[in-house]
Amino acid sequence: MFLILMPPARAVELRLRFSAAVEKLRYDNDDMGVTGWAEEIKLRTQSFSNLEFISQSVGTLKLGYGFEGELLFAFSRHFGLGLSGGYSYGSLPEEDVETMSIWDGVEYIHTKPAKMSAYPVIASGYLFFPFGQKLTLYLRAGAGLVFAKFVGREGLKEPEEANFFYTLFETAKAQRTAYLGGLGLSYNFDDAFGFFIEAAARSGKVDGFTGEDNLQQPGGLYSYEEYISDLGYWQYKIHVLPEAPGGGNFREVREASIDLGGYSVRLGLTIKF
Repeated sequence: MFLILMPPARAVELRLRFSAAVEKLRYDNDDMGVTGWAEEIKLRTQSFSNLEFISQSVGTLKLGYGFEGELLFAFSRHFGLGLSGGYSYGSLPEEDVETMSIWDGVEYIHTKPAKMSAYPVIASGYLFFPFGQKLTLYLRAGAGLVFAKFVGREGLKEPEEANFFYTLFETAKAQRTAYLGGLGLSYNFDDAFGFFIEAAARSGKVDGFTGEDNLQQPGGLYSYEEYISDLGYWQYKIHVLPEAPGGGNFREVREASIDLGGYSVRLGLTIKF
């Protein structure tokens, strides 16, 4: 098939593709440890006489955003190879994760922003199905690596203060293989310029995160449930720790695994050389 699709090397066409995407994420508030944190804060303020619950706002992590640049070699009207690098992320910013409460007569705002970033590097094969000179339907299949970064924080401030004081700041990184499949439609305005729209699915379940905890000690990223005895509550947590937690107050302890796969719709520009 390759011999049929590929003409002599002198006919290779070089294309640059730049695109932005909206992604449906597979990980959510639970995976980032936000849901358990919010529930623990609310239960605590409702359980003790020196604390008073005012309000809570916890946004939902549903969509992410991504950017990609790709160098594509079109060997014929029907076949091409590409190498791409990109950046995508999903985050819950400070203002979307807030609990307001009163502790011993003083009002505080608590927050737990979280962010997950992915840097995929993908080699892709393309099959093109031209419809005339301008319109082309294509299939894309690729494989490569995804480099991932987790950032977790916890902070508080009084309402009149501009910035949060962070009592927790931790980061962790990992890398794993990733696979991609997509269906796209491209349109050429002329011989040098065009645009495309692409729907794709990407796998990329990542574990083996390593990083630094709040004291800048190296460790792994663990997910687990911890029993909060004064509340009678099992809280799901995800933290960087020097070693896996153990004892009767912990259960479901494991290395954290976050699925960075998902579905995306991508819109981009093509420049031909």
